[in-house]
Amino acid sequence: MDAAAQKRLSFVDAAETEFAVLSDRFDAAGLSALRAVVSGYPDTGAPGAGEVTASLFMLLERLISDVRMDHQAIAVHLRAWRLMLTTNPDAEATRLLINGLKAIRDHSTQNKAA
Repeated sequence: MDAAAQKRLSFVDAAETEFAVLSDRFDAAGLSALRAVVSGYPDTGAPGAGEVTASLFMLLERLISDVRMDHQAIAVHLRAWRLMLTTNPDAEATRLLINGLKAIRDHSTQNKAA
């Protein structure tokens, strides 16, 4: 693995470390710390892993603004981020993954409204 790929993975490692110490209840400081790690990822918004980090950032923003916690949604995003950095999914698989993450974000918002 080259240095650039290792640097990208270091962001996932740091995010997973922040996630591991999150409380089961709403944890504004913990979510903000995780959001800070995610926001530092240099390729946010770029195709692939960057789309995952953009989705994760949006999820964290929603959770913080709604004063909610959703460990499962965060965990799925973190696993997707690592997957995108350690494999080479084709365009269709990437599209499906990104659509799935969007559905998770939407589901989290719908749960709040219900």
